[in-house]
Amino acid sequence: MASPPEASPSDASAPEAVDDQPADPGPSDQAKIWRRAWDACHSLRWRTGLLLVGSLLGCQSMAASRPITAPVALVMPQGLDGARDAFLQGLALGEEAIQACGAEPASLVMHSLPADADPLVLFPRDGNNQPVVPPLVVAPFGADLRSYSRLAAEGDSRVLLGHQRGTALRALPGLDEQGRVWPLLPSRQDELRSLAKATIDRGWKRVMVVTDPSALEADHAQAFVELFEGMGGKVLSYSDASVQVIDPSDSQRLALFEKDLDWLGPDAMVLAAPANGLLASVLRKHQAAPETYRRPAWVWLLSRAQAAAVSSQPWPQLVLDQPAHGPGWRDFTAVFEQRWGTSPDLIAAAGYETARVLALTTLAPAPLAADGRRDPMAWVDPGADPVPLCQAIERRRNGDKARLVGVASDFALRPSQMPKGDAQSRLIMAQ
Repeated sequence: MASPPEASPSDASAPEAVDDQPADPGPSDQAKIWRRAWDACHSLRWRTGLLLVGSLLGCQSMAASRPITAPVALVMPQGLDGARDAFLQGLALGEEAIQACGAEPASLVMHSLPADADPLVLFPRDGNNQPVVPPLVVAPFGADLRSYSRLAAEGDSRVLLGHQRGTALRALPGLDEQGRVWPLLPSRQDELRSLAKATIDRGWKRVMVVTDPSALEADHAQAFVELFEGMGGKVLSYSDASVQVIDPSDSQRLALFEKDLDWLGPDAMVLAAPANGLLASVLRKHQAAPETYRRPAWVWLLSRAQAAAVSSQPWPQLVLDQPAHGPGWRDFTAVFEQRWGTSPDLIAAAGYETARVLALTTLAPAPLAADGRRDPMAWVDPGADPVPLCQAIERRRNGDKARLVGVASDFALRPSQMPKGDAQSRLIMAQ
């Protein structure tokens, strides 16, 4: 067997959609991923003449020698190797679960594309210069929503956003007027809502919110304010702005904020900034000083991976412990840990959900949508009671709609709308 190819270089900038990028697996786990993908090229995907082509996974030479057709196109990004491997690990588990139910995974064509590239370049055009796009396309990490909305419209297809959960999704309803783009993961809003509720539940009802203007976490500060105030909390400020934007290099502004903090005496300070950043370091030093008037609790607006850098201090701190997820998360985690030896994140869960969605989509003819046209995602019934995978497969074979017990979300999937998920927080006790 030929050796698998080298991984492609990483992109210089990571997209906001990947909140918890997993660490690269060790050599043994990496070998498992490549071997599975290579074996897939030779066995699993050879069904009725359909070939899985993994431009990321070592099948390029075959792709150049034969035409490729399949009902699903999976677009993976160039770079982001750790996140890509976690996604493929979840995808592999999803396919194994499908086979355990007596069904076959979906036939795929796999593509590699830079995050900012136009996906229309991947597909040929017919005699009328219209793109020939598979009925279902899985977009890559950090996909440009405008480009993929256009792909769905021009190609008369559906796009599954298997990895997106960033703030850019707020613009999706306006871009996807025909309802062709389907988000798979819950929003960061669900995690902020969980943190806001946990803050109030601990009796911290008066807070100050502060952020570093250069921090990516600043995007979440205003959303937290709205959620917190909607739950009856009060955000303190000496200015018209609810969020205190502090440049840690501005000593005068910082000194003024520290005085305001001591004078207002909030129950907690909410930080939308890196745990090891300059702003957090300066505020930590101020709060630890003996002459500090008050020492409020801290609430961090960080992802779970970022929260690992939060160290214990003489005051309590609230962090995200578990990103938003669905009711099937615990069982999925147990299987994932047994199979791969590590705990999964949402990227791995996205891979698992993607495998299940694709199988259920291709298992039976596409049902009719409200407009009388075939819609490959019309089998999803977001209002139905969730059922296990094998039962959903049976329903699809009978031509019925279904809703899965979700792992990454509650699986109430709808076009242009993010499903819901439950998040959990963790209190780091004072030293």
